[in-house]
Amino acid sequence: MELNFDGLMKTMEKAALSERGAAERVKEAQGKKARVKAATSWEDRWKQIFGMSKFKSGLDRQRAERVKAAVENGVLGMDVPPEKITGKLVSEKFRELELAEKNEKIAKLLKSKPDNYRLIQTEDQFKALLADLRHEPAFAFDTETTGVDVYQDVIVGVSLTLPRAGYHVYIPVAHNNAGPQLRRSYVLNGLKRYLTDPTVGKVLHNAKFDIHMLLRHGMRMRGLAHDTMIAMKILNENEPSVALKNLATRYGKFFGFDGESHTFEDLFGKACFADVPLDMALIYAAKDTHLTWELYKWQMEHLTKREDLLKLYRELENPLVDICVEMEQTGFAVDTAFAQEYGEELKGELAEVEKTLVAHFGEINFNSPAQLAEVLYDRLGLPQGKERSTDVKTLKGLKGRHPGIEPLLKYRELTKLLGTYVEALPHQLKADGRIHGSFNQVATVTGRFASREPNLQNLPPRARRLIVAPKGWLLLGIDFSQIEPRILAHMSGDPHFREPYLKGEDLYSTLAARVFKVPLSECGDGSKYRKMMKIGLLAVMYGTSMFTLSEQLGISVEEAHRFIEGFYDEYPDVYAFIKDTWEFVKKNEYVATLYGRKRRFPGHREQAIVYDQLAAKICKALGTERVPLDFWSNKGIPKDLKRKFGAVKGEVERVRRMAVNARIQGTAADIMKRALLNLYEYTRARGWKINGTVHDEALLLVRDTITLAEVEELEACMVRAAELEVPVKVDTEIMARWGDGVKKGEYKWVA
Repeated sequence: MELNFDGLMKTMEKAALSERGAAERVKEAQGKKARVKAATSWEDRWKQIFGMSKFKSGLDRQRAERVKAAVENGVLGMDVPPEKITGKLVSEKFRELELAEKNEKIAKLLKSKPDNYRLIQTEDQFKALLADLRHEPAFAFDTETTGVDVYQDVIVGVSLTLPRAGYHVYIPVAHNNAGPQLRRSYVLNGLKRYLTDPTVGKVLHNAKFDIHMLLRHGMRMRGLAHDTMIAMKILNENEPSVALKNLATRYGKFFGFDGESHTFEDLFGKACFADVPLDMALIYAAKDTHLTWELYKWQMEHLTKREDLLKLYRELENPLVDICVEMEQTGFAVDTAFAQEYGEELKGELAEVEKTLVAHFGEINFNSPAQLAEVLYDRLGLPQGKERSTDVKTLKGLKGRHPGIEPLLKYRELTKLLGTYVEALPHQLKADGRIHGSFNQVATVTGRFASREPNLQNLPPRARRLIVAPKGWLLLGIDFSQIEPRILAHMSGDPHFREPYLKGEDLYSTLAARVFKVPLSECGDGSKYRKMMKIGLLAVMYGTSMFTLSEQLGISVEEAHRFIEGFYDEYPDVYAFIKDTWEFVKKNEYVATLYGRKRRFPGHREQAIVYDQLAAKICKALGTERVPLDFWSNKGIPKDLKRKFGAVKGEVERVRRMAVNARIQGTAADIMKRALLNLYEYTRARGWKINGTVHDEALLLVRDTITLAEVEELEACMVRAAELEVPVKVDTEIMARWGDGVKKGEYKWVA
């Protein structure tokens, strides 16, 4: 056999190199071990631990610091020499510390259990409770459940606070591995008389959840007297968290609960409430209703001092809880067959757009911001912001600078439509084949409804077509027409601004003709002047900056400035209304809607005073009435004055914009809520349902036998919700599929 000496030599060389490499790695590891061992002091080793990338900052760093402190204080044992302390051991010790802290909290709670916290486990105890409940005009109520899915999870226990009797109870009905318990059906049937009686007041925190859970077990609660979560947002729309334990921790000292209130996760981690021992379940659950009742009393002390807020809560927000429950229970039917068909259509569109993108940008991952930024900013040299962003807003700003931007925006739109809605919505269906989202009546500071799963406000028009009416039903969309400009016309009292509404003329065409100084005939529907006016009016109402408006209208900043100045010249009472709002919020640090809803801006007064003083100095220095747009580059203003003014300018002007917005949009939100209450009464009598609201539109589920007269009565429910000095108008669409409907006048009514 002939030997290949060259190959043999190469193999031997590789083996030698590998052996040397292995030896070096062993030597390096031994050296590292020796260095660690050499660091025998506790402090030196912890410096090394904190130098590890995992523990340099963030949550892991905080946990490591807590472990170190706990060991040093003798709370936690560390039975290894310093050199044996590793990152893994630190993490294990933190879990040990966390468990010890939870056990300590539980032990303290058990030791300090109030004498009037009672566990109801026998029929005799339950009957005694019911006997006392007969004498309670109102009581606090709460459910404990296996989870937060109101369509799948179940009740494992209920708690009540009886204020007259002076005690708080927890009734377990489905705990695992627990002592004696009453049957859930027995307990709920016993409580039904009180829970369903509208004359007996119920006080809850996040009542909507508990109403859903009772419905899950066949009972509809009536007689909601107070929801402490909703009321908190009326008292303070800026409240960072309305979770009961967070409110108790923040405000408890004012109503007898000083100190921290522990959340479920603080005490039990990820456990299910059904696995919580009954002695601890009693303390946790009874405290919930106890807290709720005391928070209710404290809130009422404040609400009764503010009649406008009390009226807003009692007449508007509290009754709306029932409507939220109805909208969520009704849900939306989804055409799954259409979703699949539409999904394939969108995938085809995406494939074509992607081909175009590859031709423009090459083979990259168009969903990768890093790869996209590299192509746009490094290879193509397009103008980049500070963060090299590739979000939609940034891409829109790049339109016209490269032919690939337009298809890239189209790609983003289609990708979101497909992934977020067309493919996702069918997977959100519940057992009844419908989507049951969530509506939050106090999620926004202006009082507007918010929704999620799905977010109807963000649902693209094309995705709306997935939602259909069940057989025998129709979807009805009733939308307030131009409600916010009508509110501005009412609140400002400007006769010229009101005139189009009073004469039945088109608002935007009339405004455009006056502001742009062109004949009305050139400002009709579809004209450039009318289109610009629709955008411009929003800028005027909500204080859009000249820079943003110039981008929106495709004009220079100076032209945008002249547009706004021209509008104010033509409609001086509108400008006076806006300036009066600025002055009011400067003095009072809040504004209110027509119906008393407040939007507060704490700390604004001081900044606004400084702003006005500095603005006056600038105007005096320049001999002008207003601070110029180019004040930063204006050489006539001292640098120190520019700096001081610039420091307060952004925040003061932001508050001014929000204050005007809060008065107009907040009033629109109140009107929409009043309309929903009117619609609720009308539809309940006919077995129809409200299944959603989007901005200024109500969505109804009505029988397909509905008549024109009934539609007009529904419209009247909307119109009479607004008490304005200009006519209020609504537009109605009748649909079998959302987004594919016809106007009321085009619908073929059954005779």
